[in-house]
Amino acid sequence: MLDTNSPFLSTPHRDVEPKADFALKRLRHALLSCELRPGEEHSEAQIAERFALGRAAVRMSLTTLAAEGLIAAHARRGWRVTPVSGAAIGELIQARRALEPVLAQVRLNPEEKQQAESLSQMIEALGGREDRQSLMTARSAERQLLELLAAKRGGLLQRWLLDAWNQAARIVNFFDQVQVHYQPDSRHALLSALASGDETAARTALFDNIEHYQRHITDCLLSTSANLASDSSPATPRQRRQAQGTGKARPAVGHSKQQGAQQKE
Repeated sequence: MLDTNSPFLSTPHRDVEPKADFALKRLRHALLSCELRPGEEHSEAQIAERFALGRAAVRMSLTTLAAEGLIAAHARRGWRVTPVSGAAIGELIQARRALEPVLAQVRLNPEEKQQAESLSQMIEALGGREDRQSLMTARSAERQLLELLAAKRGGLLQRWLLDAWNQAARIVNFFDQVQVHYQPDSRHALLSALASGDETAARTALFDNIEHYQRHITDCLLSTSANLASDSSPATPRQRRQAQGTGKARPAVGHSKQQGAQQKE
């Protein structure tokens, strides 16, 4: 069954819960959804006012989110949202390839199998649909399926997997802004392999799904003129027209900051 409280489905609503817990969930969602855009800088006071949160809760949440790699503190400048860069994307792909094969050893009980199959069927039923609600529901179903598998591993492996998937979701949401949308791939082959205890087939299915994600991100990079290396923000139509009108080429993804500065000069 789909978890309607998942932060990957919609903005979390404030319930009766400790203020610090709510602040952490709210700010994590803002970072993963790119409501707080990659590369932006904010003070604690600005964040507290924008999201109607207490300063102490904001400070505690940002410290936790910094440990997750989503934001970083800068002396006398407040906090900077972690940019999306070509290098960061490459590191994420490598991390997923190193971590996710451990899921091939997972064994699900009958109740968990039924839950996983329901989520997989939902992903397949929504495949090919481009409306935002369908995309968000399919992505949420995929994330819940993966979290179900990661919970069977537990410990540090579970935490590392969740952090990697958070970064993957943030990158997908970043490219949503330029109308290049990620649709989750089928997880049927993975679940079939896990059910039969075929670890080799399960690892193959996991790598195939990572490859599906990588192809999507590659298409995104080819479809946008965003200078990820410098400001991490997709170029708006106006910015693209201005760049074309002046005859100045935007720096390619992967160029160093020094090269970007030289082109600006």
